[in-house]
Amino acid sequence: MRRSLALLLSSLIPLTGCASYTPSSAPIPKGSDMLAWHSEGGLGVGADPYVDLEEQEAVFDVNLMAGGVLAINILVQNDSDRQLLVRRTDIVLVLPDGTQLRPAGASQAASKMESGVGGVIGAAVAFGIIGLLVAQSARDKADTARHTDYMSKEFKDATLGKGESAYGFVYFIPPLGTPSFNEGTLKVRWVDTKEGTSTAIPVALTGLGYGGVSAKTKEETTLEMEKPEASGEASSPSESRPKGSPFWEDDPTTAPFRMSP
Repeated sequence: MRRSLALLLSSLIPLTGCASYTPSSAPIPKGSDMLAWHSEGGLGVGADPYVDLEEQEAVFDVNLMAGGVLAINILVQNDSDRQLLVRRTDIVLVLPDGTQLRPAGASQAASKMESGVGGVIGAAVAFGIIGLLVAQSARDKADTARHTDYMSKEFKDATLGKGESAYGFVYFIPPLGTPSFNEGTLKVRWVDTKEGTSTAIPVALTGLGYGGVSAKTKEETTLEMEKPEASGEASSPSESRPKGSPFWEDDPTTAPFRMSP
């Protein structure tokens, strides 16, 4: 009986391995190494879109673009004499057609990458209730680890004095119907904590290679994420803005601030 149970448990080990997630660290960005960099009035913004498959898999353990997620590593540097606040919600990606996307939360991005139920069902069919429980437990642990890791890498709101910087990833999930785009403009808004004025610094991005978004089931998206050549899909959009409208116009937390020339 013990031998049979041992053999059964050993046969289930591959199921836990397939659903595992091992966090990995992302390189600390430097201004000189960023793919794009722009500064005005002592305020510098760098951006490095993670569109290369090897980079995505090395840092996030999956093909993000195939799951409909565009991750951009950003660096903000304050070389002015002012104390300034940079918030993740004050960052937007402006697409070529004028559409403005706000970042999705790290948890939302991680949810897009979660494994489907196919492996769990397969384990139940092959090994019964024990297989179901083992596969479900492994998937839950992997999903939890992924959420925690993505959140740890996410850009956090920062108040920066002279000579200080902050960095982290912002995740964009274009909504269904978004056409393909290869370029865009990242805009980062800085708020003067004393004067209440704000300044938006734009950074031009190229080579994004986003393939457009169409409706697909979670199982279909999961299969595509496992293929290196897969194109980007999404089913859960980032917040978008009408073409040409300022991204801060309907944000109650930023409405009182004045835009400096």
